[in-house]
Amino acid sequence: MGRIVEVLDEMDADVVGLQEVGWHRRSHHRLDQFAYLREHTGYRVIEGLVRDPLRAQFGNALLTRLPAGKTRWIDLKVRGHVPRAALVAELQAETTPLQVAVLHLGLTVWERERQTQRLMAAMREEEKPAERGPPAVLLGDFNMLRRRTRASEILAGRFPACVRLPTYPARGPRLSLDRIYLSAEWDVTDARVWDSDLALHASDHLPLVAEALCGPDRSR
Repeated sequence: MGRIVEVLDEMDADVVGLQEVGWHRRSHHRLDQFAYLREHTGYRVIEGLVRDPLRAQFGNALLTRLPAGKTRWIDLKVRGHVPRAALVAELQAETTPLQVAVLHLGLTVWERERQTQRLMAAMREEEKPAERGPPAVLLGDFNMLRRRTRASEILAGRFPACVRLPTYPARGPRLSLDRIYLSAEWDVTDARVWDSDLALHASDHLPLVAEALCGPDRSR
């Protein structure tokens, strides 16, 4: 976890999505990684624990420097597969409200299709009739091996922009598992894989970084 904090410090991002935060087995060391991130990063850390019947404590984390409001937990569990969930939070930029979701999709094609359908339906529930929701971003490990899949087509209806670059495995990345999906209000100005020496030793995935402008004044 200390290496992750060092990478976060050198990246200096305003919003960060992390997956698999916490411990996964009863025998693991039960360090409260969410509390550790709060203590050592200075970010607001929003927890998105997966509801695991085995009582493991792990899930998604949203780290942000922006004021945060309402948060939601969306169950993406598909029967017969490991628990999955999405964390959705409302953030406030200088002039624009934002919606940010952090998620980790499943390993099979049909599982991801069902999960994206459920995610989009849940996010639409918050929107008023005949109105689009606020500018939104999806951050996560989508476990998609191909550029276009049924799941990616479902996401494209609400998130037409997708930042995808090879991030896995960290040493010699070949697969674009980690992605950033953005709604139509965003203009992506830069995207890159963070492949510093610290990042190579912090995780088996490299961080995916994007800079984007949003809203009428294209606030960052």
